[in-house]
Amino acid sequence: MATKRPGRAGIFQGTSRTPRKRHSALAFPASHSGAAYSWDILSDALTWSPNAAALLGLNARDLPRTGKAFAQLVEPGSGADREEAIAVETSSHGSFETRYALRLGPDQVLMVEDAGRWQADAQGRPAFVRGLLKADVRLAIQALPTRIQARSGLLHQIQNGINEALRVSQTCTLIVGSLDGDDADALDIIARKLRPMMRRHDHFGALSPSRFTLTLTGCPASDASSAMTRAAGLLKDCSGHLTLSAACAPDHTFKATKLLRFAELALEAALAGNEAFKLYDARPASRSSRAEKAPFDVVSALNDRSLTLACRPVVDALGRSPVLMQAIAALPGPDGRMIPLGSVPALDDANLSLLVDGRMLELAADYLVGHPHERLALPVAPATLKDAEWLPMLAAHLGARPGIESRLVIEVPEIALAKDPSLVGRLHAMKAIGIGLSLSGFGLGHVPSASLRHLPFDMLKIDGVFIQPLNRSTEDRLFVRALVDRAQNLGIATAAEWVHDEATARMLADWGVDYLEGSLFGEPAAVQEPASLKQVLKKARA
Repeated sequence: MATKRPGRAGIFQGTSRTPRKRHSALAFPASHSGAAYSWDILSDALTWSPNAAALLGLNARDLPRTGKAFAQLVEPGSGADREEAIAVETSSHGSFETRYALRLGPDQVLMVEDAGRWQADAQGRPAFVRGLLKADVRLAIQALPTRIQARSGLLHQIQNGINEALRVSQTCTLIVGSLDGDDADALDIIARKLRPMMRRHDHFGALSPSRFTLTLTGCPASDASSAMTRAAGLLKDCSGHLTLSAACAPDHTFKATKLLRFAELALEAALAGNEAFKLYDARPASRSSRAEKAPFDVVSALNDRSLTLACRPVVDALGRSPVLMQAIAALPGPDGRMIPLGSVPALDDANLSLLVDGRMLELAADYLVGHPHERLALPVAPATLKDAEWLPMLAAHLGARPGIESRLVIEVPEIALAKDPSLVGRLHAMKAIGIGLSLSGFGLGHVPSASLRHLPFDMLKIDGVFIQPLNRSTEDRLFVRALVDRAQNLGIATAAEWVHDEATARMLADWGVDYLEGSLFGEPAAVQEPASLKQVLKKARA
């Protein structure tokens, strides 16, 4: 006989479940040592879980908030970075995994493992990424490759030059040079030829067999171009093509790591543009318009009603029978596959998220009318939840289709509650209408576990970044088991996303996870309204 779940009443109560053995929460970690992130490649916005700054050893204000800023922390030559790993990944699930080093200070290097999944746009290009960053804090700097250790010593010299310049209220200019030649003694020759323009606190360093640095502690930014011209004159007899770039402190930064990176970025730009000299430009590069880069025009998709409701099954972890359909906003691609919408761009004059979520609510409500024995989970954006029009819109759609509210689940991202605690009242208001509530992103740490006891959620969806590495990571297994135990103690059902293989599915079921979602159980498919329902709805809307 089916047994009801213990705990608060909700849309999932009454589902056939087998009571599970609870694990002691004291046996498992209270938080994850990795930092989860979301990266919207189109806008370059990078958002982190609350523990990211502590993981990286940074102040919260120094945490990189864009993909470009994060890429500037990657130590050159330490491994394939996130973009490179995504570019070479051919997995059908869009997953990636890589390892590289982050340079956080002159002698602060952190090896990290980076794994996650990316979502493609209409052209198949990566558009949105979710992942988990783990730090190898056990790796001592002495165990790092010799080249990285040498770079640490060079950065110390550059920082000393910056500090000396600031002490006497002057500017430190860092010149980076590239000489493409095959002379094994080229750097020794360059160092000797540049000596006439060097003063007491200036420093020459080697970046690689073909690249060098020249730190000039008393060179103002206005003279940087003249300094590069003089250096080029001293090196005119060297064999090979010479390219120089420069960055200045404090004009561009106070930190040696950033100053060197800025100079290297300028050098790459000079090489790409076939320029002899280039001074780093701190002004942000002009970005192409969102409409040109977006996977598709969201406004046009709303106007021509081409935005589609796609669904994928969420199954019972034990019996594997579908218990819920997960709604996804999508457009049909040229090959017939569904292209998920992903994050919605912000507009100055409209809450576009509300328009998209409103359209998806309409489609979801119609779906539930036409499928009277199914339940559906509809994700809603944080901006929509805050909008004053959302609750009336929700009530209106449910009122026009009485009886579907008990089969509709609104999915709330955990980060929304962290950004706006006042949403708690709206959650209770939605719950009073009779719908179910699901919290996505469970485990990221935006909402303290103690707070969950007072929130009206029927289901907690464990974030996929913790599910993907279960087969290879003991830490992730312990952490997910702790999340499941926490939810069981609260009497709330659990679901896991990104379940792509049978071993992971069995593991989660054994631990007591209630529901599973992922490619193992089906890919998103467009929803087709029954012909009879189309006629009914057409008359109702007339």
